[in-house]
Amino acid sequence: MEKSIFGIGLFVGAVAIRYGYDCGCEIAELLAINDSDLYHSKLVRFYTRIGFKAVHEVTGSSIRDMVDMLVWGGYGTRMDADVTQLLIKWGRRFKEQN
Repeated sequence: MEKSIFGIGLFVGAVAIRYGYDCGCEIAELLAINDSDLYHSKLVRFYTRIGFKAVHEVTGSSIRDMVDMLVWGGYGTRMDADVTQLLIKWGRRFKEQN
């Protein structure tokens, strides 16, 4: 982990995914916040590369969006990922290498 280009943020995310798995969660959810078009597109690409899939655009135009905005604190792209698949795909990145 010392040489990671992603820094501590990715490690904290990995710990959260593992904790969710240990608690029986099957789906990880996040919101790629839309503060600006450029940054939003980079976030969506990054999370897609990690293993998340877009499930809903939160725009504030429906009651469902209002609930998402209260939960996530903004608007953007709601994304989901299978927790087990994330652990399989990325778990070896966090194992000590000899």
